[in-house]
Amino acid sequence: MKKDYILIINGGTSSLKFNLFDLKLKEALVGSFNLIGEKKSSLNIIGIKKENRLYDFNYNLKKWWKELYNILEEYNIKYIGFRMVHGGVEFINTTKINKSFLTKVKKYNKFAPLHNPITIELIKLAQNSFNKTKMAVSFDTAWYKKLPSKAYLYSLPIKFFNKYGIRRYGFHGLSHEFATKYTSKKLNKSLNKFNKNNFHLRSGNSIAWFNKGKVQDTTMGFSPNEGLPMSTRSGTIPSSIAFHILENTNTSITKLKDIFNKESGLYGLCGLSDLREVLTAAGYKVKGFNNKRIFSKKEKEEAKVALEIYVYNIQKYLASYIGMSKKLDAIVFTGGVGVNSDIIRRLVIKGLLINKKIKIIIAPEGESIVIANKTFNCLK
Repeated sequence: MKKDYILIINGGTSSLKFNLFDLKLKEALVGSFNLIGEKKSSLNIIGIKKENRLYDFNYNLKKWWKELYNILEEYNIKYIGFRMVHGGVEFINTTKINKSFLTKVKKYNKFAPLHNPITIELIKLAQNSFNKTKMAVSFDTAWYKKLPSKAYLYSLPIKFFNKYGIRRYGFHGLSHEFATKYTSKKLNKSLNKFNKNNFHLRSGNSIAWFNKGKVQDTTMGFSPNEGLPMSTRSGTIPSSIAFHILENTNTSITKLKDIFNKESGLYGLCGLSDLREVLTAAGYKVKGFNNKRIFSKKEKEEAKVALEIYVYNIQKYLASYIGMSKKLDAIVFTGGVGVNSDIIRRLVIKGLLINKKIKIIIAPEGESIVIANKTFNCLK
């Protein structure tokens, strides 16, 4: 009799991550498809079998899924769990996938246009391949279901909240949840007895302030574009700038969305969306990153400014959360950048007035095990 497994799928705007766990939640396989430049993509697998492949096509979920399905055919997939960015206030728990769910969840595509549609496409691909397998979705927004109203309400006419659901939702919740539980063990303190700030730094960035068992605030709000500058996302932009662009240029609303989501952030400031390239152009040596590109003087200066803006905004939000914390136990870095870039960690901490008793903790990325656990409990 074949062993049963839980497959976890995490699709992003430039990658497709997958993990395979047995029913005791022991990881058997981990891998990812990643975009490389504009014309290529790669597959990296770690587990019983190690594999690296390079493809002559870029971001393509259908082609990536076909390659993944060929790998998974030898495993008995009992459950499949997906990460979805936005579930609004309606989906605050891991939810079984059925026709009713897929109909209801589509309404949140407009709130997370870069992410939710990708997950829905992956669900449909999985249903075609594993039509008898039970599936569930876990939501990034669910972690923030107990945000206080002073944190989630915007100072708009209250009808926009009551009628249209315009509020701060928060994102990266699955990552922050794992980092919080990891920190609890590291500090040997229960969740309701410590105060910390989480950094999730990757292509998308957010900070979450957790105090005495509850999330108190977070930098991402109504959409994943709010808060810190990111790889291609602008972060928080004054509404007056949006109005000015629409009134004084030929920019359409659709194009403006693309500008804020796909053409801003590090990419907009210096033409580089990969933080490793930005650091290299700014004069830093990044461990394990071999970049043969020769940068011009102008590119180097633009990269330095972009990096300063990136770090400054992180420091600004962190300082505000530190100022509101009576006693801060830890500052926690997670996400690909948070875990792997000692340069960014050093630049963020440098210059801030931080009590020496505050611990700096690096939490490994743990979204997948959180989703696996939630999926198993939902579907078993």
